[in-house]
Amino acid sequence: MDAHGGWIASAVDLARFACAFDAPAECPILSVESIRVMYGRPTGAAGQDGDGQPKVVYYSCGWNNRVVDEGRFNRWHTGSLPGTATILVRRHDGRNWVVLFNSRTSPHAKRLTSAIDPLVHRAANAVDEWPAYDLFEEIK
Repeated sequence: MDAHGGWIASAVDLARFACAFDAPAECPILSVESIRVMYGRPTGAAGQDGDGQPKVVYYSCGWNNRVVDEGRFNRWHTGSLPGTATILVRRHDGRNWVVLFNSRTSPHAKRLTSAIDPLVHRAANAVDEWPAYDLFEEIK
């Protein structure tokens, strides 16, 4: 797939990747400055509307970004190839999640990632208490 993309990873590995950015100063992948650049709002039409106001949703270096509140963002990346579809989400509240499909479309949704996204957000919002331990240690 060259520069086009085409990552091959499990849901757990993608979740680990997302979590690597939870504490930028401790990130094992990128420096704090590189993370700032990666998430930065682009100039011009890519980051502002026709009136020069910041867009609520913009695309940065590999991430879609939605402003939830001042300084708080939901960030996500989707991808698909024939027979697959994937969404990785980093929420404003520190929750990260990944969904992998073994299909690209369905009779009920043109894009499976768009169909599942609000459902997983709704499920995450319904959780009153999250586990306080690291499940990554149990899954190798």
